[in-house]
Amino acid sequence: MQTQPEPTVSPPTVSRGRLLAFRSIAGVFGLVVIVSGLVFTLPAFFSEQDKVHSFHDLASEPSLLVLIGFALVVMMLRPDDAVALRVAWAVALGTIVAGLLGHDLLSGTYYLTPVVLIVLTILAPTRSELVRFGAPNVAMLSLSIVAAIPAIVFAWDNARIMLQGDPMTDMTGHWKYHHWSGVAASALGVVIAAAVVSFRTPGDRMWTWIVGMSAMLFGLAGIVFSDAVRYPSSIGALWGVLVLFVGLVYIVVAEVSSRAEGAAA
Repeated sequence: MQTQPEPTVSPPTVSRGRLLAFRSIAGVFGLVVIVSGLVFTLPAFFSEQDKVHSFHDLASEPSLLVLIGFALVVMMLRPDDAVALRVAWAVALGTIVAGLLGHDLLSGTYYLTPVVLIVLTILAPTRSELVRFGAPNVAMLSLSIVAAIPAIVFAWDNARIMLQGDPMTDMTGHWKYHHWSGVAASALGVVIAAAVVSFRTPGDRMWTWIVGMSAMLFGLAGIVFSDAVRYPSSIGALWGVLVLFVGLVYIVVAEVSSRAEGAAA
């Protein structure tokens, strides 16, 4: 008795117009994020007047420049990369929480990234894959959860400074430029992205490296600008080394796990 072959379901087709709109918005906003990040960060390394912002600027880059900016560029180049959209949403969630805690969600324009991501999610050819996570890597997820504890404390402390700050006494511009909530958003964004990427998906090796390196960059900012008096919000050299080490371990665990799975297959 012959059995009928099971019907195959072809993947939904995406119109060229929708794909073009998705890539265009991702590319333009990605370029804006990267350029603005560099414009606001570079003066801290060359201007004595701006050096007081060094930690705030550099520690904000893991989320703003590395994760959000890079994710948007990847979406433009590889629209079928669902992990890029997940990472961008993970960081956006961190910015929303920080903006709500600091009461500057609107004044700090933290609402802008979620609005853009809502549009991109509607247009995304892989939107059905956005919440279709793979099995978690227990070690990577555990690292993310442990790292989230000091990250939440750090974010809370800095967001409350933003909330309680007095613009009339803001001589350095930290309050004006939303630096307190900015570093809070960065810390939260990195750990949420790390947790999201720990739910492994085929072809996500690049993202384990990007997230791990983002954590390492945050730690490096604490090491280089360790004086919390001169560089407000600095996590200091000790915490900086620890954060850098956790980022490195995250990458190593991901690599070892991937190779072990490959050998088993």
